[in-house]
Amino acid sequence: MDRILIVEDDPALLRGLADNLRAEPYDVLTATDGELACRLIREQRPDLIVLDLTLPRVDGLEVCRRTRHDGIRTPIVMLTSRSEEGDRVRGLELGADDYISKPFSLTELLARVRGILHHRREWLGEHVELGRDLRDASVVQRALLPQVRPPMAGLDYAGVCHPSRIVGGDCFDYFEVPPGRLAVLVADVSGKGAAAALVTAALQGSVRTNGPAFGDRCEAVADGANRLLCATTETSRYATMIYAVIDADARRLTFVNAGHVAGLVLPASDAPIDLDSSAPPIGLFDSQVFEARSLVLDPGSWLLLFTDGVTEAVDARDEEFGRDRLAGLVRSVGDRSAAAMCDLIVQTVAEYRNGRPAADDLTVVAVHAR
Repeated sequence: MDRILIVEDDPALLRGLADNLRAEPYDVLTATDGELACRLIREQRPDLIVLDLTLPRVDGLEVCRRTRHDGIRTPIVMLTSRSEEGDRVRGLELGADDYISKPFSLTELLARVRGILHHRREWLGEHVELGRDLRDASVVQRALLPQVRPPMAGLDYAGVCHPSRIVGGDCFDYFEVPPGRLAVLVADVSGKGAAAALVTAALQGSVRTNGPAFGDRCEAVADGANRLLCATTETSRYATMIYAVIDADARRLTFVNAGHVAGLVLPASDAPIDLDSSAPPIGLFDSQVFEARSLVLDPGSWLLLFTDGVTEAVDARDEEFGRDRLAGLVRSVGDRSAAAMCDLIVQTVAEYRNGRPAADDLTVVAVHAR
């Protein structure tokens, strides 16, 4: 049975509305002031709110504002003697779904209530189905992340990905490129949600297909991914990526950075090395030229590839976590395993946000050269 909250300070009108709505039949809650109404909305979560504007303690406009500020999408019908256009516009701007001026037709009010609740049930059904589809997509997306780590002598490596929504636009991957080389991908597709996740899957598939064929020619792998995105997506759906191949025996790192946040190499004793971008994001220009660069990882070095959900996480003062704080964290506990390092970074960033929700997906791959 649908539950309706009536917020009205006129006792006779409140009683008449409640009796007629119960006869429909609906489960009816009542409140005679705005403060009580806010509490009932939070605690009882009615299916519809019939809200007077002129109320003691807290007026109806403020009740509406608080309800929407709390993220509660319950339909609100404002029922009031205020008939000025400004009041109607203000109520609708604050999130009201309908506006009925007093005096009103009871038949019309009941018809509007039935219509709103009917549409709400349809919306809830679609919302549940969408949620189920997104959860299924999340399972598929997690399954696309690497499930095993091919053993690489002299390298310890791991990765984690935490979408800010059910599905996201970040991804990472690692796989063996024979003989004895490790390919690593970290990518970030523009936007969020299901659309970004679909592009992410296509990008990852392209890299997985081309990586073994091109070996350490990272520029050719980036070129293949770029051509795929240019051919299948609009330019508004581009992606940044770092793709790297590590020769485990020689500890030689070859990489391409296409518009991505710079990776970090932390030698055991020397200054950090930034793996800066040398090309724009993929998916923007058909004829883009990618340049691969190389360096040697000294024993004890850490390689960190990540998305901006790490370095651009902010605290209560809107100060970013930043690259220096990330480098300092890794140096302070450099003897940990790669998996433990990834978990520590995720935990430290979450603590830095101090309860604030993540604004972006967060992905980290850590590689330790032994």
